[in-house]
Amino acid sequence: MKRRDALKAIVAAGVAVSSVSAYDEKLITNKNDITPKDPQNLTEFEAKHLPDIMVKDADAKGFTLVEVTVGQKEIIHPSEAKHWIYEIELFADDKLISKASLEPEISRGFLSARVNLKDVKTLKAIARCNLHGNFTHTITL
Repeated sequence: MKRRDALKAIVAAGVAVSSVSAYDEKLITNKNDITPKDPQNLTEFEAKHLPDIMVKDADAKGFTLVEVTVGQKEIIHPSEAKHWIYEIELFADDKLISKASLEPEISRGFLSARVNLKDVKTLKAIARCNLHGNFTHTITL
């Protein structure tokens, strides 16, 4: 085997190992989409699960920092062994631009990305809770 082929095999094996979840997939018990009954008057349960999208400052190249934290109204979603946010996706005008896969207990429902917001009209985040399903929040720019 040539050195170059060996290095490719090592890198491929590393990527495969790094993409394996440390948590048990059986703990993801709800993959349903959940919509708040009254978005203007969130219950504590809804506020805990809805992603909060924050648009920060742009850098010198024009890329804006966008942060997504799971939880609104100062209620932060827990990250416990049997209840956590296992994934967050961020979309710009319905195009997936960033995704975070999270582990229970050692990571919390948070994602950040630098985004070129020129001509972008909406940002949407989906938070996926292993017990309670998928919660979506969209903001208009």
